[in-house]
Amino acid sequence: MQASLKQPVTVVNRAGAGTNIGAASVATADPDGYTMLLNAPASFVINQFIYNSLTYDPDTAFTPACLAAKFPNILVVHPSLGVKSIQELIDKAKANPGKLTYAIAGIGATSHLAGALFSQMAGVDALAITYKGTSQSVIDLVAGRVDYTIDNLGPLLPFIKSGKLIALGVATGEPISLLPDVPTISSVLKGYELSSWNMLALPAKTPKEIVDIVSKECNRIVQLPEVAEKMRAFGSEPVGGTPEQMQAFLKAERVRWENAVKAAKIPKQ
Repeated sequence: MQASLKQPVTVVNRAGAGTNIGAASVATADPDGYTMLLNAPASFVINQFIYNSLTYDPDTAFTPACLAAKFPNILVVHPSLGVKSIQELIDKAKANPGKLTYAIAGIGATSHLAGALFSQMAGVDALAITYKGTSQSVIDLVAGRVDYTIDNLGPLLPFIKSGKLIALGVATGEPISLLPDVPTISSVLKGYELSSWNMLALPAKTPKEIVDIVSKECNRIVQLPEVAEKMRAFGSEPVGGTPEQMQAFLKAERVRWENAVKAAKIPKQ
């Protein structure tokens, strides 16, 4: 983007408060096209249902430009659990209420919401085990100290390929190219679709001609073969899309994630 737009691009990581600090800094920036936000569902559709103290309205603070990538969530189990399908996992959980465990990477993390929604839709009682991040949860999952998780494909893919974890289903609407033989969770639980993504957005009131330039450039980049190849190697799928498509996408995602937050029964902070 820096080379083609002939503008210096500086990546600034502003962590804290569940991505709220970084998102707020973009929401209040001048709408001149020089400040952009590249972030996950938390900033755009999740945190409004978790935090009372947001300093910005995610529904009106940003103008979405492009969906850079999707990070499919995937349901994986440890082989020792002895299940080979989504239905077998559900049946085992129903036969052992409150005994099966699933790893979550923190309260309000996508793995937490995905796991809670799965339990609700499947009608099972499983115990969420909270970790400080995906890296820690994966360690215990691979070691067999927790039964399953529904989390981003990237950190789980090497263990799926090595046979240390078994992939039962993807949380996308359709099977994914990286694991084409793995069915969708929605093939068993109709309507279950919940994956992470990264969206590129600008402050609200950014002129349309600027938004269109950024959107066009984002689409060009994610379609480059070398970029797409690297993204898939890390378990993500390049997407793209127009600003108008992004508005419709966010509208649907708000409904999905609000339902997941309700399933997780997270009290507003």
